[in-house]
Amino acid sequence: MLRNLTVLTLALWLAACAAKPVYKTECPAAPATPPAVTQNEDVPAPEKTPQTDSIPPATQETPAQNTALEEKEECAGEAAAEEQTQTAPVFSPQDQISAARARQTLTVPAPDKPSFEDEETIPLENRRLSPFAYEPVTPARQTAPWAGEELKYGLYYSFIKAGTAYIKTRGTAEINGRTAYVIQTTAFSASVIDPFFKVRDVNYSWLDAENFYSLGYSQSVREGTYKRDEWINFDYENNAYYGELQKKAEPRVISGELKIPVLDMLTSLYFVRAQELTVGKDVVFDIINREKQYPLIVKVLKKETVKTAAGKFDCIVVEPQFRGEGIFVSKGKSLKVWLTDDEYKMPVKMKTEVFIGSVSAELLEYKRN
Repeated sequence: MLRNLTVLTLALWLAACAAKPVYKTECPAAPATPPAVTQNEDVPAPEKTPQTDSIPPATQETPAQNTALEEKEECAGEAAAEEQTQTAPVFSPQDQISAARARQTLTVPAPDKPSFEDEETIPLENRRLSPFAYEPVTPARQTAPWAGEELKYGLYYSFIKAGTAYIKTRGTAEINGRTAYVIQTTAFSASVIDPFFKVRDVNYSWLDAENFYSLGYSQSVREGTYKRDEWINFDYENNAYYGELQKKAEPRVISGELKIPVLDMLTSLYFVRAQELTVGKDVVFDIINREKQYPLIVKVLKKETVKTAAGKFDCIVVEPQFRGEGIFVSKGKSLKVWLTDDEYKMPVKMKTEVFIGSVSAELLEYKRN
């Protein structure tokens, strides 16, 4: 039952749904490839180093000297040819992961602070989080409607409250030279369920504050005996994404090609909130979850008034749909989301049908700092 609930709490928006580097070792003296040359950039031929050692006349050279000189010239020629043909450095995903870990600013992630009465926080020890989680978080300085927003939801299986979830805009962080909103969700099973199936999930996404595309995400799932840590960084400069997935065994590298700006499941909610929503007009974008990229269609269905514990709201009802087989929701099922019909487009209710009954999330409280 709670496994279905945490589908919603991952982002409260779950829809209906290396190559390794080749190093040339035959010529140890060959110069290294320049570190940052784009594919469209002409690579200059290497400058010839003035000869400082005197070379005996050809008639006086020994066979060994001739052989050494020929090998040196051959290596120099191969290096020059390699510089002319190679337009960008080739790094393995593992190299990128190691470099990202080396750039971590903090030794532990920025701590979360309770915002609501009786809210608990999740210890982050022994969780394999994205390197982005180790960047300082500062109060949001941007003007987006969700800046400083904190939301509390009740999670229900049919009419039974099975847990609580929170979604917060923690502030901003500097990610690869870009200012990003740090969005965090946490999910907790109800105390009566903890002894049987304890849930403590924490997820992060980093949303580019200027263009509203994802810079990366991190998911850390603890549900009963099930554990999963997964993170991906989107490297737009090198048209690639990379990250790790760990369950019980050693972490597995995740990587792939990245041709266009994309969203993850959580940032897709914020992208939609930034759009002008018109009934009957779809919103379409690409989403990446793990190693799969999907085009996502969000249908704007109708307007409706909804009442929750947090108040009564005039809403726009949207329905996200994958083109093809769903990931979390069975084929033929759907997820509906109620967003406030105002500048905030705050999600106040989500509901999806499951095999028996329905799973929903309803807004209990909200704050804007």
